[in-house]
Amino acid sequence: MIEVTYHRKYHRLTVTGHARSGEKGHDLVCAAVSGLVLTAAENVASFVAQGNAKDQIVKLKEGEAEIAMTPNRKMKSVATLMLDTICTGFQVYEGLYPENIRFQVLG
Repeated sequence: MIEVTYHRKYHRLTVTGHARSGEKGHDLVCAAVSGLVLTAAENVASFVAQGNAKDQIVKLKEGEAEIAMTPNRKMKSVATLMLDTICTGFQVYEGLYPENIRFQVLG
């Protein structure tokens, strides 16, 4: 089971676990979730590089990810919208594959 937690207030996303919906290297749920994780990581890195946030955390390992940033006050709503949009994908996958992914939003 993949566990995805979005700490909305802190612009922090954590992902742990494995979908186990297919053979390693051929797991479509894992591939879909990995695509969203990589998209979030790249967007946060770009946001920070543009000077819109600081305190970037991007830790990516097999079965584990932590992505976070502290957006500038003026860019907070943009950062929230960016991560909310990506997290919509996790929510969709949870609805389609509830036995493989759990998604939750905290504050």
